[in-house]
Amino acid sequence: MIKEILLQQYDRCYNENGWFVAARNAIEGLNVEQAAWKPVDDVNCIWETLSHLTYYNHAYLQRFQGVAYEYDVSSNDETFSTGEYDESHWQADVDRFDAVMKDWRELIATADESKFAERVSDENPASWAELIANVNAHNAYHAGQILLLRKMQGSWDREKGVS
Repeated sequence: MIKEILLQQYDRCYNENGWFVAARNAIEGLNVEQAAWKPVDDVNCIWETLSHLTYYNHAYLQRFQGVAYEYDVSSNDETFSTGEYDESHWQADVDRFDAVMKDWRELIATADESKFAERVSDENPASWAELIANVNAHNAYHAGQILLLRKMQGSWDREKGVS
């Protein structure tokens, strides 16, 4: 039962619009100029936000698989970094996000139900169900930021989802 709820929440936050636009749908059709656009300097652009999402989804995906993943950044701000601002690097980052998210969904779908009640680690007393629900919420939060940036830049088509 918990697995089905987490999968439904996961899908709504990653690629199926429901009450809000899912993260994958929020970035659909963007080019590098739109992805790198900022309304002011101290705001993260869409690309930086996608990089941040990919970083943390990858980290927890590794941990869910039993890998003792250690952060390779000294601060959260470093997770909002991107490569060179060109179309091929943007598309590569979108592809990496998709690959991480598809792997995450597959792992959740194939995990034994008992896995979701397990503690994440000795240092993190949360259950995997709680952590995955929080990761899903984190993805939805940043998808909302991405959608707001798209609306500000005029690149969002209201026909593509909840506005």
